[in-house]
Amino acid sequence: MNKIVEFYVSHPKFVGALYCAVPALLWFGYVFSAVPFREIYVLRLALCLVVGCPIGAYLNEYGMNLWLLKHKAAGPGKIVDGALNGAAIGIGTALLPALTSLISTHHLEEAKTFIIVVYLASAAAGILIGATAAAVGREHIAR
Repeated sequence: MNKIVEFYVSHPKFVGALYCAVPALLWFGYVFSAVPFREIYVLRLALCLVVGCPIGAYLNEYGMNLWLLKHKAAGPGKIVDGALNGAAIGIGTALLPALTSLISTHHLEEAKTFIIVVYLASAAAGILIGATAAAVGREHIAR
């Protein structure tokens, strides 16, 4: 577990980029296999990876640094702080990829619903990941 914590703390930007890249690649993999191909899907995927991944990298580093600062300065970092940071990172990381569904769409209402569902799911996943990271970090990161 210590190696995982050390990796996360030493490479937060890489992990943050993965928070954006992995769901985007999985989603677009499904789209490419389930619906007829349109060139706009490639543009949407490129925007997710080229713009969304750096945003995820920055947000994850920032959120982790906030938690570490509180952990080291004011006693052990709280799990609720990790959960709230995780929710913010989840929404921020999903911001651009979800909005790409509006580009050249023929189904505007479905795209709006998709955006809302993605934001809620990203916040929920962020809460779980952030709370888990905070709980593990409390045990394995020295104050």
